[in-house]
Amino acid sequence: MKFKMVTAWRYAKKNFVFPRNIIFFGLVLLLILGFSTAVNLIPLAQPATAQVSPLSTTISRFTVTAEFGRDRAGSDYSRFPIEPFASVCQQSCVNDSRCSAYTYVRPGVQGASAICYLKTIAPASTPNSCCVSGVKL
Repeated sequence: MKFKMVTAWRYAKKNFVFPRNIIFFGLVLLLILGFSTAVNLIPLAQPATAQVSPLSTTISRFTVTAEFGRDRAGSDYSRFPIEPFASVCQQSCVNDSRCSAYTYVRPGVQGASAICYLKTIAPASTPNSCCVSGVKL
């Protein structure tokens, strides 16, 4: 058994050059990666600076859903024609502090252009293929 293992090792050593090369290149790679992470040349974040302005420094973030094929009828406080993209109506709701929900009606349903309805409260959702609705969370 010992003879077979020694012969196998001699065969591998003679026919494959990988042990020395792998160890050498592995160490070189380890040194390069270890050095680049230990010595961070580029900071991940810039230092904070004070903002001198009368505006608020907080940014309000909202999540607004998009419910395709759903209508939320009622509670409208604003109605206006928009480009034929539901995302424009959704963005209008995000930018308006009074908006709690929206409904986008496709062009040709209630006129030639698309219509966006902004809502003060979020009414119940009903199935309707003409619309895309959403709620501000």
